[in-house]
Amino acid sequence: MAIDLKEFPNDVDIGLKANKNFTKFFYRFKIEGTTKRGIIDYSLKDWDKRTKVSNAKIELETKRKHGTAIKASFTENSPLNTVADIYFETVCNAKSNWTNERLNAYNLYCRYSIGKKKIKDIKVLDIDRLRKEMETKGHSKQTANGCSPRTIKKVMMQSLKPILQYAIDNKALIDIPKINLPKQHKAKKIVTDAGTKLALLYKTIFALYEDDPFYRALFLFALYGRRWNEIRTLKWTDIKFLENTYTIRAENNKIGINQVYELPIPIAEAVSQLRSQGDLIFESPITQQELFTPKKQLAKIKKIAQMPELTMHYFRHILVSAMGESGVAGTILSASLGHTNLDTVNQFYLSANHTKASVEANKALGIIVSGNRE
Repeated sequence: MAIDLKEFPNDVDIGLKANKNFTKFFYRFKIEGTTKRGIIDYSLKDWDKRTKVSNAKIELETKRKHGTAIKASFTENSPLNTVADIYFETVCNAKSNWTNERLNAYNLYCRYSIGKKKIKDIKVLDIDRLRKEMETKGHSKQTANGCSPRTIKKVMMQSLKPILQYAIDNKALIDIPKINLPKQHKAKKIVTDAGTKLALLYKTIFALYEDDPFYRALFLFALYGRRWNEIRTLKWTDIKFLENTYTIRAENNKIGINQVYELPIPIAEAVSQLRSQGDLIFESPITQQELFTPKKQLAKIKKIAQMPELTMHYFRHILVSAMGESGVAGTILSASLGHTNLDTVNQFYLSANHTKASVEANKALGIIVSGNRE
């Protein structure tokens, strides 16, 4: 079908135009004499205008990059962007959501800020300026007044630092400039009376969703320690009812290997009642694609449990604290949650014994919530 250029009156960038409401973008560029053109469609994305524009620029840059062969090597005089492109192309798992998150973070905050500097010329001053820029303004409506310390740390430590380390490994850099993080990031979330809260959430989930196995299974997965990204990407092929296990695939976790966990009976009972036509267990009933964060349902749990601080990730904070109070060993707990703390669980990961670890953790959880399910 021919593209009507009149539908894209808004100039966004060189070779990039948007439609009237900035839900679709038309791109056109040349690679080695060949014109590439097409549509980037964000009409189903629940993003504000600023986020859609930012991501469209990143996607266009990615299309241009993949249209040209990436240089196979770099030196101390190479730009940081060159090192980053080689790092993400050759070292990281291209199909991993974890890789995509780190790449998107680099593209949003580093590529146009310090990415053009030679790797040897990057100083503490440059990294401090990058941090200050993030503290002042982000790339979405939620971060218009500045990124959170947690976001800044993720960009610095999970995107930028590994690239600088890769330059050291390849003799293009002597050492990594000091990375100063926001001081307030050091404050940890303290969960008091975690065992009581865990039991209350368990009871609340069953009370709210007794007749709704979809959300009962979804929130039980969160209660048992799964990250939201791991939940929303689960497929039917990941569940092995006969073996009583489920798998978080490598592309959807933070360590890049398949992780097999015990399937708790309460979750198995809920999932077995579901009827989905697609590959995903928790597909959107509207788009049949991956779900967005279930804010409305989460708000119901917050209200009944009287936990206004509850988020999908805070389930994990409560679980960790409750398991710790119950005396579960740190290595078992960390592996059961899929953590990447190499100082404490590196050897545990090498044995890939997530199944055994989750069995032990689930036993402890069962003891805590026993007597609270009606």
